[in-house]
Amino acid sequence: MRGFAALLLAGMCVIPRMALAQGPSPDWERHYDCHIRAGSIMVDGTGDEFAWALAPDVGEFTWFNPPQDQRDVLTVRNRTTVKMLWDDENLYFLITVHDPDIYSTMTVGDRDCLCKEETIEIFMDPDGDGKDYAEIHVNCINTLNDIWIPKNDFKNHDGTPVNWDDLYAWEQEGMQHAVMNYGTVNDKTDVDFGTVYEIAMPWAGFGKIAGSAATPPKVGDVWRININRYERRERAKEDLSGWAPLSRRGYHEPAKFGFVRFVDSN
Repeated sequence: MRGFAALLLAGMCVIPRMALAQGPSPDWERHYDCHIRAGSIMVDGTGDEFAWALAPDVGEFTWFNPPQDQRDVLTVRNRTTVKMLWDDENLYFLITVHDPDIYSTMTVGDRDCLCKEETIEIFMDPDGDGKDYAEIHVNCINTLNDIWIPKNDFKNHDGTPVNWDDLYAWEQEGMQHAVMNYGTVNDKTDVDFGTVYEIAMPWAGFGKIAGSAATPPKVGDVWRININRYERRERAKEDLSGWAPLSRRGYHEPAKFGFVRFVDSN
């Protein structure tokens, strides 16, 4: 478990180099400078490359559905750390979750919401228009959902109800994703450490999700992104947390996704 502890500790010790908003900003607003990778990355779930060691993390997640008796508590009990990098080919994510009971059994992707169990979710609205954004799930057994969402009211642009088969049919083409578990999956009798998720998304794979955004982006471009997590305190009860804090209704608030600015390596 030494590798997982090192990744979690690295996230705790790095001071995030976030892009600073100009002037006052709302409490929910989150900013991050995504740096060009310095060195190679192999998407294998270890996250042990020098490039990741140099990358800042996005900062603490906010717990936004605490139990009734802890409504004033925002600190998440099981920590999540996220780092991002980019180059001319891909956008990279390294997501490390502390989880004392690693749990997911869903092995078939693009069929049903992986959020019925434990999963991480990446929401991406590259051009920030609140339309045609991506919802990408990966669970601890590396099952993938990559979903196109036309609008957050789950209607098409002409106002008709969405067909979920159409939403699941979109693919982030060429995406690589790998998972490393530190513990025993689906065994609640012992105590686990957690899971590392490593993902590379080719710019060419965004298709209609990119909208008016350049792919690859130019230095200084800003995309709207949020990373969220479904954790289970007990197998029937969910904990919702995210980088950019949202309402208690759900994760589909593209107007509150984080601001990710693409910067060079300096």
